Amino acid sequence: MAAESPAAPHALFLPYPAQGHVIPFMELAHRFLHRGGFAAATLVNTDFNHRRLLAASAPPPSSEAGSRLRLVSVADGLGAEDDHENLVLLNAAMENAVPPQLDALLAGGEVTCVVVDVGMSWALDVAKRRGIPAAALWPASAGVLSVILGAPELVRDGVIDDDGAPLNLTNNSFHLTKSSTTPMDATFLAWNYMAGNRDAERLVFHYLTTTAQAAAAKADFLLCNTFSDIEPAIFTKPSTPASILPIGPLRTWMRQQHGRPVGHFWRAEDTACMSFLDAQPRGSVVYVAFGSITVMAVAQLQELALGLQASGRPFLWVVRPGLAGKLPTGFTTDLVTGQGKGKVVGWAPQEQVLAHPAVACFVTHCGWNSTLEGVRNGLPMLCWPYFTDQFTNQTYICDIWRVGLRVALAESSGAMVTKERIVELLDDLLRDEGVKERVLKLKEKAEKSMSEDGESFKNLDLLMKSLRK
Repeated sequence: MAAESPAAPHALFLPYPAQGHVIPFMELAHRFLHRGGFAAATLVNTDFNHRRLLAASAPPPSSEAGSRLRLVSVADGLGAEDDHENLVLLNAAMENAVPPQLDALLAGGEVTCVVVDVGMSWALDVAKRRGIPAAALWPASAGVLSVILGAPELVRDGVIDDDGAPLNLTNNSFHLTKSSTTPMDATFLAWNYMAGNRDAERLVFHYLTTTAQAAAAKADFLLCNTFSDIEPAIFTKPSTPASILPIGPLRTWMRQQHGRPVGHFWRAEDTACMSFLDAQPRGSVVYVAFGSITVMAVAQLQELALGLQASGRPFLWVVRPGLAGKLPTGFTTDLVTGQGKGKVVGWAPQEQVLAHPAVACFVTHCGWNSTLEGVRNGLPMLCWPYFTDQFTNQTYICDIWRVGLRVALAESSGAMVTKERIVELLDDLLRDEGVKERVLKLKEKAEKSMSEDGESFKNLDLLMKSLRK
C-alpha cells in the first residue's frame, strides 16, 4: 500500500476578539499564504466580530491567495443580550465555550499548525492534544510582554504585590530582575493603567500573567509584533526571555501590495479620505484617530475640535459615529462637506492615510498597531493614551525614542486639555526638526527589519518553514 501523502500546509489563526488583535493576525495569515508556502489559512473570529468584519470588508481580492483564506466564526459563550465587549465577561465565557468548537475545526485533519493569541493561550491545549505545532502571538510591545512574563520575579523581589500593585518603585521606575541594570518606567506595568479602577487592574493582571506564562510554556514559538531595533533594551539585556521572537512590524506588507484595509470592524471611507488628502499641500495635514474603544468626555471632544480648528492647519479626524453628533454646533456641517479646513470621517484606511505625503503628524491614542504605523511612516506623534499599554507606548514615543509629545502630563491626568494647549502642542511638534530626524531614522530601521536582509523577515521565514514541516 502506498504511503499516505502529507496534508498540504494549512494554518489556523485565532486572535483575541479586539480590533488591535484581529488586524495583525489577518496580516500574518496573508503572509503565510503569499510567502510562506501555505496552501490555505483559516482565520477564526467570534460570531460578534465575524459579522462586523464581513460587513466592513472591501470586495475580496481576486488573487489566488485571497481565495485560499477562509473566514470562520465560533460562539464566544455570551448570550444575545450580553455585552460582547465587556472583557471580563468575555474572557470567562470564551475559555469554556471556544475550546470544544476549536477542537471540531481541527478534527478533520486539514489544519497542520495553529497560531493563537497569547490572550487565548488556553487554546494551545487543544492543538497539543491533537499533536499540531503551535505558535502564540503577542500583538503588543515586547517590553510589556517581558514584564508580564517576569511578574513572578517582581512579586518575589517585592516590586509588586500578588495582585500586581506597585510596592517598591524608585523614581517611578523598577528593574525587571535584581541583576538587571536598565530601569524600566512604571508604565511598563501596563495593567495598572485602567483609569484608577483597582478591581479591573487586578483582574487584568491575573488574566495577562496566566495566559502569557501558559503561552511561553506551551507554544513552540512565542512571537511578538515588534522589531529589535525599536526595543533594543528588551532584546539585548540578559533578563529578557530568550524565546520571544520579533516578527514585526506586521502591517508593512499587505497594505502596500493591495492598498486596502485588512481585518477592520468598520467600513473605511477610502474615497473621502484620500480625495481630501490629495487636495492638501505636502506635509500639512494633522491626522487624528483614537482607535476603536477609546472614550473621550464630550467637553474634551469639543475642546479638541475647537483646537484643531484654531490651529489653522488642515486635519483629517476619525470620529466614531456615536460621537460625531456631539461636536460643536456648526462644526460638523462645515467640515464633513469639505468646505472648511478639515474633514471628519467615521473610519479611515489608516495605513493608506499615514503613508500619504500630505500628512504631517499623527494625534494618536498610542495603541501598538498605531504606534508602529506612525513609526514606519516617519510621522511625529502627539500622544493621548487612554488605558493599559497605551501609556507604555507613550513612554516609548516621548521619552525613549523622542519622536512625539504628550498631550497631558501624568500629574494633570483627567484635567481638561484646552484648545490653546492643543494649538501650542501642534506648533511645538511640527517645528521640532530633531523629532522629524529621529522618527525618519526609526522608519528606516522598520523598513530594514522587514526587508529580505532584516531580522524580522528572517524570523518570520524561520517560523513559517518550521510550522510547514
